[in-house]
Amino acid sequence: MVNIYDTANQLERDLRETDEYKALEEAFGTMKADQESYLVFKEFQNAQIEIQQLMSQGQAPDETKMKEWQEIAAKIEKYPLVQALMAHEQAMDVMMRDINAIVTKPMADLYKN
Repeated sequence: MVNIYDTANQLERDLRETDEYKALEEAFGTMKADQESYLVFKEFQNAQIEIQQLMSQGQAPDETKMKEWQEIAAKIEKYPLVQALMAHEQAMDVMMRDINAIVTKPMADLYKN
């Protein structure tokens, strides 16, 4: 019998060896070394967490909070290292979505028939 968790753990190790992950890791290290970029990144990350928490509770942000988030999003556009990190995150996300489609294919096929 196949131990699916062994396969999943191997996938985790393999992901760390991909060009996409290595580029993301390098971009993060470079961005983190620049204190100003890193602080803006953390501010953006905290705003994302706040948005997700509100949405998971079924709440809508007020106008002040929306304006604050928009200002943070606009601020990160002025930081090339943060922008580079986000571009590498997107590449990694594409790969993860592709992998998710492969992993969930048995269920999709089951319900398709």
